Amino acid sequence: MPPCGFLCLAVLADVEEFYAFCDPKKENLCLYGLPNGSWEVVLPSEEVPREMPEPALGINFARDGMKRRDWLSLVAVHSDAWLVSIA
Repeated sequence: MPPCGFLCLAVLADVEEFYAFCDPKKENLCLYGLPNGSWEVVLPSEEVPREMPEPALGINFARDGMKRRDWLSLVAVHSDAWLVSIA
């Protein structure tokens, strides 16, 4: 298993569902960490408060061009960086 930080801990149980949801044919998706510890994959917010960093956009686009493990690691790196920016 790759060292992929918080995201892997959050989605390992539901990796098949997460992978399917991030279909590259869908719109530009973002992964948001929520205050209750859960994660949500949704379209980017139209307005992000100035004090908040922008999440990684388009986490779903590279999915089919990479090995699943590498893609999950890439999404995790971007998500961990977003969490650290918020902290």
